[in-house]
Amino acid sequence: MTQNLLIADETIVITLLLIAIITAITLRHLKMPYTIGLVITGYVFSSFIVPHVSTLKSFQGMVPSTDIILYLFLPLLIFESAIAMNTRLLTRNLFPVLGLAIIGVVISGVIIGVLLSLFSPLPLLYALLFGALISATDPAAVISIFKEIGVPKRLQILVEGESLLNDAAAIVMFQMVLALIAASLLDQKISVSHTSMQFASSVLISFVGGIVIGGITGYLLRGVLKRTPLHSHIHQTATLVAAYLSYLISDHILGFSGVIAVVVCGCFAAQAASDWIGPDRREDLNRFWEYIGFLANSFIFLLVGIAIASLQDLSVFMTGAVLGVIFLVAVVTFARFIPVFGIFGLYNLFTPRKIPISYQVISFWGGLRGAVAIALSLSLPYSFPYRDLIVEFSVTVVLFTILFQGLTIGPLIHHLGLGQTRLVRQFHQIYTDLVTCRSGERSLQNSPMSDVIDPEIAMKYIKEYRIMSASRMEKIQDFWSEIRKNPDRKEILKLFWLEALRFEQKQYRLLYDEGLILPAVYAAVQFHAASREDLIQSGDYHPGKSEVGPGARFRRWVTRTMNQIAPGSRISLYLTRRGEMNRIFIAVALVVAASATIRYLRELAGVVCLKTDDITDILSVYHRLEGDARAYLQSDIVRSSPCLKDISAFIAERTAGAGMISELHKHLDDGAGDEETLTRYIDRLIEEKNKSRVGLVKSCR
Repeated sequence: MTQNLLIADETIVITLLLIAIITAITLRHLKMPYTIGLVITGYVFSSFIVPHVSTLKSFQGMVPSTDIILYLFLPLLIFESAIAMNTRLLTRNLFPVLGLAIIGVVISGVIIGVLLSLFSPLPLLYALLFGALISATDPAAVISIFKEIGVPKRLQILVEGESLLNDAAAIVMFQMVLALIAASLLDQKISVSHTSMQFASSVLISFVGGIVIGGITGYLLRGVLKRTPLHSHIHQTATLVAAYLSYLISDHILGFSGVIAVVVCGCFAAQAASDWIGPDRREDLNRFWEYIGFLANSFIFLLVGIAIASLQDLSVFMTGAVLGVIFLVAVVTFARFIPVFGIFGLYNLFTPRKIPISYQVISFWGGLRGAVAIALSLSLPYSFPYRDLIVEFSVTVVLFTILFQGLTIGPLIHHLGLGQTRLVRQFHQIYTDLVTCRSGERSLQNSPMSDVIDPEIAMKYIKEYRIMSASRMEKIQDFWSEIRKNPDRKEILKLFWLEALRFEQKQYRLLYDEGLILPAVYAAVQFHAASREDLIQSGDYHPGKSEVGPGARFRRWVTRTMNQIAPGSRISLYLTRRGEMNRIFIAVALVVAASATIRYLRELAGVVCLKTDDITDILSVYHRLEGDARAYLQSDIVRSSPCLKDISAFIAERTAGAGMISELHKHLDDGAGDEETLTRYIDRLIEEKNKSRVGLVKSCR
């Protein structure tokens, strides 16, 4: 009997994976978002295929357990998003994100509850329960569209950050309303003020507890990654264990927010991977979690489609109450509209870095509902009053948001001018074709197989690639001619600004991976570049003065405060020297990155037949960055700094160390030498890199 159950479960898993593979291949041709297609596939599979295939009878009437969604898949999806998230941009936009994730959920849930209690069979408390579970957004499909279209990073962080954090607030609100319903059924007196205070304290305790548990788990994970910089399998296993462990301890054992715990742990993991493991292993870890995210999304959205198909009364509800469905969707949409535009509008009153109205529109329309809403509604016991109606309401809203909003969000992004334009996509296509053809020609000319290939055949193919390259060059020239017909040069500037900024950020990443700049310096320069990139994507093609990250502002404030309170003290002296050291390293990073970016832009302009006059504005900005940084390094302030000798020695040592690590990696990739010996040597050099970084910071004391 046990063996038969095991085989049945294995059959279900294999069948779902096969469906996911077929769906993924099919959707590539249909150009439909993967998660949306999975829901449709799951519904069609359960409704029209399972009843006619006897071997699939285990799927009939199948309703996935809420524990599977909440405890098996949800931690994986949250951790995958958290470890890939730009935590610096999230910190920069934390207030609007938290406002939507907490206050927005409450406002939305209350609006839905009040309106449905007035115009539907649901009493107020039960309507509030539905409002709580349906207010959590799950825009997995929207995020995949964002990445495909190339929306501004700030917009992506607003939508993704809210979706990561509002699950916690929605679950707390759901549990609170359940407690109120239980109290009312027992004829216990409840007051609005007491309930409000209890809800606020529950949210606070849940969030703070989740942060603490996630922080502890993340700190332990950081220690594992720090001590195993070359062991990819340990990194992957440790992060997988940490994701589940933080969720289970926080949610199941201590009663805090497991969602917040996983988010915090994921942020710790991202920072630790950036600080302590090399670029190759970091890429291995990212790919591992991309695959885990693919698996979790495949299972969870297929199960959502199967669960929808298993609800027997849904078809009667949908066909027999069209006006009711329209009213329900209108209420939920209105309840999303009010907090998004209200909270963002209020935030814009108190900040110079306003959220554009186009961002607000996409945040409003991109608030899809998904697996969490389905799981919470199905978690209600069958004897619960109005359970069937709440489940039907939930499924209706989830279907509408996934199918209608999910399929229209892409055209809306293009309509608002937030995605890549046709000209930008066309340029990348032509440029890629040109580079590919030239690479093919060079490979034939320089191939070690040239003595084997018949000379006439080789020359034939070389001529073909030359003809294709000439054709691509003509297309490039036609492309620039078309752009120059438009007196507005924003397309050229935007295209090359983004290319320049991505190359600039790559230089910072290389400097950091080689151990040539400190973590705080890397965070500062990357934040500066990412902020400029967001400004350009938002339409500001000539960024003004540099933005300073929250961490740098906080360190400056602490330094000024200590200099006022205890001037000349050891702490004050340490903070002052550390600030000087960071500024010197920032200047070094700017010199290296700006000069490299200038060379890259000139080469790129030559390859794509663009006159450098067209990008003079961009080149002038990088020349100014490089000039200001060099002037600072040659100033008397730097020359008289007590940190200068330590910094020079550190850079010299790390330059040599980076060269040795690079050469050993090359030997390792080529298979030259003993793999165990090379790996041990690289491990020792990486440990020396980390120790020298720590030693440099200690020298400020």
